[in-house]
Amino acid sequence: MESKLDRSYIGKEYSSGVQIATEESMIKYARATNETNPLYYDTESPEGVSHSPLYPVVFIREIIDKLAEEAEDMNLDLLRVVHAEQEMWWKGRILPGAEVITTTKIVNMEQRGVNELLDLHIECKHEGVTLVEMQYRLMMRGVKKDEKVQKLKQKTQSYGEKIAERTIIVSADQGKIYAEASGDYNPIHIDDDIARFVGLPSSILHGLCTMAFASQTIVDELLDGDPKRLRYIKVRFSKPVLMGEALTTVVYDAATDENGQHVIRFETKNPAGQSVLTNGIAKYAD
Repeated sequence: MESKLDRSYIGKEYSSGVQIATEESMIKYARATNETNPLYYDTESPEGVSHSPLYPVVFIREIIDKLAEEAEDMNLDLLRVVHAEQEMWWKGRILPGAEVITTTKIVNMEQRGVNELLDLHIECKHEGVTLVEMQYRLMMRGVKKDEKVQKLKQKTQSYGEKIAERTIIVSADQGKIYAEASGDYNPIHIDDDIARFVGLPSSILHGLCTMAFASQTIVDELLDGDPKRLRYIKVRFSKPVLMGEALTTVVYDAATDENGQHVIRFETKNPAGQSVLTNGIAKYAD
């Protein structure tokens, strides 16, 4: 099947202007993702407020806006775009007052069944040093998959011994609150009518907000609330999350890698027991 996306855009790079990391934006993001860790609100700390793991995604918005300006020429239908996968590496901390410049490169476009995939490689830098690196996969949805295929994708995976679990409630206005904190105002997350128009049951939660809930479970339950110990995380967004749902993240012990970092696996499920985050893997240091 021939790809609809214009592959001539592969290799194109985008760069943001200077964006200032502020305590206010860090606190706002923590509140938008239901964080309870006191480190994310401690304005009296000598180093200032610590940011929650997913906070650096706020710097992506300017890049996505630039991408959106070329969406029509690229044959990218933004209303049919959802987040498919996210991978993040933390190489340093973003401190309050840091001047962050975000660079992005389109590294891949491909057809996957009826859907189109668009892969972005993103780096958040301060004074030329990369503090956070991300691999960001978007999917432009094609026609709706049949029910049989969907059921096959919901097979339970077994990871081993369960070591942590937490349930977080998605509020009725979580999409709007997260949009204000992240800058991602894609209408499928805040407008039920538009979401239904493109084939969704109603407005759906931002994938990165769901991912933030999962990272909260890891940091608070396993890392003594210290986000600096989390070094890597990757997830696949396997099913839309609706407002008002209770999401349960379960973490499983795995192993240690060649660098001595702990490796864990995790998944997040909705009240029906369906996985909304799958293939979750994270690494953390002692």
